[in-house]
This record gives sequence, structure tokens and C-alpha cells, in this order.
Amino acid sequence: MPKSASQEDIKKAYRKLAHQYHPDKQGGDEKKFKEINEAYQVLSDPNKRSRYDQFGSAFGSQGFSRQGPFDGFDFSQGFGGFRQGPFGEAQGGQNFNFEDIFDIFGDAFGGRSRAARREPEESGIGMDLRISLAISLYEAARGAKKTIQIKQDVSCRECGGSGAEKGTDLVNCSVCGGRGEVREATASFFGNITRVYICNICRGSGKVPKTNCHACKGEGKKREDKTIELKIPAGINNGEAFIVKGEGQAGFRGKKSGNLYVQVSVETDKSFRRVGNDIVYEMPIKITDAVLGAHLSVPTLDGEKEIEIPSGVQNGELLRLKGLGVHGSHKGDQIVKIKIETPRKLSGKARKLVEELAREI
Repeated sequence: MPKSASQEDIKKAYRKLAHQYHPDKQGGDEKKFKEINEAYQVLSDPNKRSRYDQFGSAFGSQGFSRQGPFDGFDFSQGFGGFRQGPFGEAQGGQNFNFEDIFDIFGDAFGGRSRAARREPEESGIGMDLRISLAISLYEAARGAKKTIQIKQDVSCRECGGSGAEKGTDLVNCSVCGGRGEVREATASFFGNITRVYICNICRGSGKVPKTNCHACKGEGKKREDKTIELKIPAGINNGEAFIVKGEGQAGFRGKKSGNLYVQVSVETDKSFRRVGNDIVYEMPIKITDAVLGAHLSVPTLDGEKEIEIPSGVQNGELLRLKGLGVHGSHKGDQIVKIKIETPRKLSGKARKLVEELAREI
């Protein structure tokens, strides 16, 4: 089903598939039925669908779960050199294969769902990877480039990913006869039912190496250390994820690689805090500057900037520096919150001046 499908199309597909796979029906599939219901819960909700369209499978079928889309997964396997993740786990990686929610409805319109073809043990498509990455507030606000190292299945250099020894050919799979799929006919109350499965020998390609590559043993891929440069999008929020296409695990015998999903954890900054696309900074000023006004230097994410303090400014008053906030979908501002400091000790002369001022005002 295309991602542009209307709510009516989704509803029709849901009804058809729910009837087809209902567990109380002979030939039903409880796991598939549950999968269809979870997908429909996301696609039928405009808010959840909007988030899914934005973040893809990283959003998760549960939408806005308190634990976040990465809850329950072990990040500690296969990766090194990362700091503590946002949920207490060591930052690392884990193999995952994500189904596109729209693909679950694919066979409602006469075809086999692409989700089934994406099962790694069947299709050979590379597994997706997820990692958690700590970044600073500045990197989240302005965007950044980060270099990471991961252990990853990459295409075998010896055979070019084909799985075949150099100088040898690929031949038709003896199990599926080169069709890439196996058909199984069964009799039921509703008549003869033919089920179609991806061939588990050739993983749907219909071809197998005549002689397996000596380096990868016919898999077409090998595990190696790989360096990846990440481009962190400006404006990303704490806990959000972005996708690096094709940087997941390599596929079986040249099949498509999976994707890399990177969830960011934004570190707390000592000076600034983020509110939407604005950056808030509390600025201490002297009482004389508050009364008389002043031109002062204020820290920003881009270094020191000058700000005009109007005379008579009040404690807690907010001043705005345009365009110095987060550079996301639109540029936010830096909000300067005034904090007037009252002197704790006064000299005799200073006290007399304040008393004289008090009589005047």
C-alpha cells in the first residue's frame, strides 16, 4: 500500500485482512492478526500517523509510549565507544528488522505483503540497526557531524556480495527451481488453499552459488569494523531518532542492506535550556543596571553578543535576541531572563546613597 493511501483505503484493507487472518477462522493467523491491528491503530490515528510519516519505523506502533521507541532493547551488543544511553543502557547497537507499517496491508490488494518478504530468515534483506548517541545542546540546536565506529555485516569484497567463488557461476536453486518461492497446497473447509513462501535456501533470488566463496562461506557478507559519519539534523529533540539509509547490516548474497536508526540523547547544558525552538538564559544584572539601563555582553550558543538592558527593567522580565535559538524547521530566539542581584553588603557611603535615593523615589 502506498504511503499516500487515504483513510478509506486503509479501512478497507484492514477489514479485508482482519477477516482473512482472524484466529477463530480456519487457516487464521493470530500473530498476523495482532500485527494488522497494531498497524491499524497507528494509521487510523492522524496524530500517530503524522509521527510515523516523520520518523518511520523508529516511531513504533505504540506511538507516544512513555518508555520511548527504543525501550526493551539491549544496546550493549556489537558496539563500542559510546556513552551512557538515555534509558541507562550502554550506548551500542543491536540487530533489528523493521516492517514498514504500510507493507502489512500490502496483500489486501492482491499481492503478498512486502513485510513477509522482509523477514531476514526468508528474504535475505539486511537487518536494521539501532544505536543511541549522546549529543550536546549546541549540536542539537545547530546540527553536527559525528563519526562513529560499529561492527557491521558488510558486502564481501572477495565475491562482490554474490556468495560465489571467483570464476564460478550462480545456478538455479534446486529447491524452488529458480522461482524464488515455494508453494504449498492444503485442503480446508473453505476449499484448497495455496500458501506461497519465500524459498529459505536462495532467499527469494532463485539462484545459488555453484561454489561458495571461500571468504564468506556463500553468505555474500562479512562482519567488520566500520566507520560511519552521521549528519545530525539541526533542531532534533531529545529522544528523537533519524535514519541513515543503507547503513544497517548487509543483505544476504547482494540483497539490499538495512538502515541505521540513531536515537539522540541531548545532554543537559549548565547555562542554557531549550523551550521549543527557543533557548533560555538567565542573566544576572546589578540593581544599578536595572535602574539606569545598560549595554551588556550576554552568552549565546554562538558566542558573546551585546544586549540592551532598558532602564527600569523588572526582575524576571524577558528580553529577546532574534534568530539565536534552535535552527530547526524555523529559527527560534534566545530568551534572556533578567535576574536582578541585590547586594548583600554595602559600605557606609553606599548605604547613605541608597537611603538618599529611597527618599527621592
